[in-house]
Amino acid sequence: MMTLRHMPPAAGLAALAVLLASALLGTSSCSYDNEQELFAGELSSCDSVSVTYRGTIQPLLAQHCLRCHGPTRTEGGVVVTAHHDVQTLGRTGQLLGVIQHKPGYPAMPDDEPRLSDCDINKVKIWVRAGMPDN
Repeated sequence: MMTLRHMPPAAGLAALAVLLASALLGTSSCSYDNEQELFAGELSSCDSVSVTYRGTIQPLLAQHCLRCHGPTRTEGGVVVTAHHDVQTLGRTGQLLGVIQHKPGYPAMPDDEPRLSDCDINKVKIWVRAGMPDN
């Protein structure tokens, strides 16, 4: 049997590197292999699978937009009370531009924090799906 003392220096270094790599691979680390465990709160609170106009988009608009863009107040001439109003904003890119705070668009909702990434994602999904009235 050949020991490290009897190996050429290059072979000894290679053997040492293999030994060190296998030791490192065999140790546990501070990581999560389970996506559900890692993103438990985020995944459970953000349902982007069943996005609908009436069940998702309309309630978001009611909560964050209607006080300024509703039937009694139409700031900037923008109204989001009916599906066709919101569909027009989605078609022009204005809807996503304002809620994502993109350059060139007024940041909405005005005087409130930006919508959550989850809510913005839901609007994106609805727009990409063709903005159905469902």
